[in-house]
Amino acid sequence: MFQTINRDNTNAIKWERYRAKELLPMWVADMDLASPRAITQAIAQRAAHPVYGYTHPWQSLNDSVVNWCQKQYKWAIDADWIVWMPGVVPSFNLAVDLFGQSGRVLVQTPNYPPMLHAAERQGCQTISIPVNWKDDGWQMDWAVLEQELAHEDCHLFLLCNPMNPNGAVLSKEELTKIAELCDEYDVFLCSDEIHCDLILDGLTHTPASSLPELTNNSVTLMAASKTFNVAGLGCSFAIIPNASIRKDWQNRMTDLIPHPNFFGYIAAEVAFTQCDDWHKALLKHLRANRNLLSDQINKLEGITYRPSPATFLAWIESSNGEALDSHFIKAGIMPSEGKFFGNEQNVRLNFGTGKDTVQQAMTLLTDYWNNRS
Repeated sequence: MFQTINRDNTNAIKWERYRAKELLPMWVADMDLASPRAITQAIAQRAAHPVYGYTHPWQSLNDSVVNWCQKQYKWAIDADWIVWMPGVVPSFNLAVDLFGQSGRVLVQTPNYPPMLHAAERQGCQTISIPVNWKDDGWQMDWAVLEQELAHEDCHLFLLCNPMNPNGAVLSKEELTKIAELCDEYDVFLCSDEIHCDLILDGLTHTPASSLPELTNNSVTLMAASKTFNVAGLGCSFAIIPNASIRKDWQNRMTDLIPHPNFFGYIAAEVAFTQCDDWHKALLKHLRANRNLLSDQINKLEGITYRPSPATFLAWIESSNGEALDSHFIKAGIMPSEGKFFGNEQNVRLNFGTGKDTVQQAMTLLTDYWNNRS
């Protein structure tokens, strides 16, 4: 069901950029797996209609998000809270523009490049909140977080949960602590939760804006794009409970942020209403791939992988001080280079692909690592 799909002749960035170097691409965060059949059929059916004009969200689309939030997170939202966006990256950049006030914007590190650079691109300053391995889990430096939230020029915290690249999932207790601190210091929270439906280990995801302390001072960003492999359709949504903030958000969007692609709307509704069995099977497949990676990588001296509780992304750590990116490339694998995430020694590896591709990568890496001079 989840074989690696040949993506030749699709102009896929992941496969085309390094094709001439003959590297196995395991970098860009999309999957080499077929999207659910229900989605491809719905898109094909709509594509058969010969007019592709402007299309606004419709009632059943919004209802699908409302019902999904209730079913997945036990979060009762109002359809009016939903603002459709072309992606989470423009969304958190819009949040910086609206709430950063040309000041200090907090961001976890390591983090994926667009979030690390959003503050500077909107005339603000990025302040890194370190995330380190402690007590058998990835932990934010709480002392640094509170110190920076208390700074008089801090007005915004960009949160990534589940975290990218390390796949950590904040517990409700941890998120509540963040919520209380943001409330105490009057800092707005923008939470990127695009990977929240890719939790592999039975943990529970808590949307940021579902917490009472954040209901009126946050925006939660979600999408079907990563989970159902429809990222190229350019569609996500912001959930904004506070009506005044939502109005400001929508006003700032006007003539600046484009509407999502209507095929993205279709994919989102079908994903949230017709793809439960596919979703469960995907999580099982990703768990198996993750475990295969962990078994193979942790046999290699100098490399560590702490299995991700969420996402299809593995944060591979150097345990001997060597930068790993050049070694992976020499082995014939193109990872996401750690220097772009705030750590030059590590790499991120995408295991959202067929088991055969993961095994091929592990064979390449093992053969290279054990025979390097």
